[in-house]
Amino acid sequence: MTCIFLNPVVEQMYERETLHRFLRERGFLPVSCRENWGAVVREKYRKAAEETSGAVADVRCPQAARCVRKLGCREGLHLPDIEPILFHCAREISARPEFIGRWKLITTPCRILAEEGNALGLPETEFLTWNDFLYRAGETFPGRKLEKSPIPPGFFKGLENGESLTGTETIESYLEEGMWKGKKIVEMLCCSGGCHNGDGVIEK
Repeated sequence: MTCIFLNPVVEQMYERETLHRFLRERGFLPVSCRENWGAVVREKYRKAAEETSGAVADVRCPQAARCVRKLGCREGLHLPDIEPILFHCAREISARPEFIGRWKLITTPCRILAEEGNALGLPETEFLTWNDFLYRAGETFPGRKLEKSPIPPGFFKGLENGESLTGTETIESYLEEGMWKGKKIVEMLCCSGGCHNGDGVIEK
């Protein structure tokens, strides 16, 4: 069976048993991580903020990272070399001995995560949006529309002197005005409210 890793948005869109049965009946084996990569990534950011003068930009959202690069926001705003949580998950799944020899699908809530994930070139591994997975399978499988993200804004809550932003226009305005100055960490999610509004997950 082909392994499939479900991102948290997809997992929340369906009742677990129904979702897993749907996948297994079509030859896909749902798999999960052993490591808590969310906690690992948060700790990496904590250390980066502690060790960096100026502000650390949240680059879990590739589109937000592109905004920073596009606007040339370099002075006092550091782009850390920290991969998105989903990439950490994919690296584990791709390398797990029991999955070697099987094709692995990593579902994403947005197209840009799929594009940048595939650019990693992980062996026997492909990133694709949930929408694209269903389209490729020739299936319709409506899920409920989530009112909030499984990983909501506020990921860095509790860390010193942070800021949380969602929505591309809000982020671009914030960056253009240099409002990160004096902050230690700036959370940025281009999809308004979080990843549940990504362009790769279906609506009810």
